Amino acid sequence: MSIVRRIVSDINSLLDKTVIVKLVNNRVYTGQLSSYELTPFIISLSNAKDNDNNTFFKVILNGNNITEILVKNAPLFDVKEFADIIEHSLNLRPGDVKVYEEAGVITVLERIKVTEGGVEGNGPLAQRIYDMYNDYMSKKRKELK
Repeated sequence: MSIVRRIVSDINSLLDKTVIVKLVNNRVYTGQLSSYELTPFIISLSNAKDNDNNTFFKVILNGNNITEILVKNAPLFDVKEFADIIEHSLNLRPGDVKVYEEAGVITVLERIKVTEGGVEGNGPLAQRIYDMYNDYMSKKRKELK
């Protein structure tokens, strides 16, 4: 995987997560990363606060002014880890479970989609995966505490 693709994957995994952004002028913004552009590098934060405790609905920052983007909490949902759980728990063949790591998506038998947001699909298999997902996320939340 190229360096650029890794960066894109890293930034994609931060979308909708709370980040701390430090700027060259010592300003600091904390908010949800809502979108970004690589060329030119620009990021957008929603529900942001600055270091003076001012709140903003939306802040768009020029990447040339950013010195650091920090994340306090690791994402709960690990697509590779959960894909392995699905594959082994349901005795599926390796090709039955596909991981799209950059997008944070797992597909099962090309008809069930799993993301950090939940499980999309219907039928007994989708229900079983949904139950596994709830158990997985519950354990991950307990690990944080």
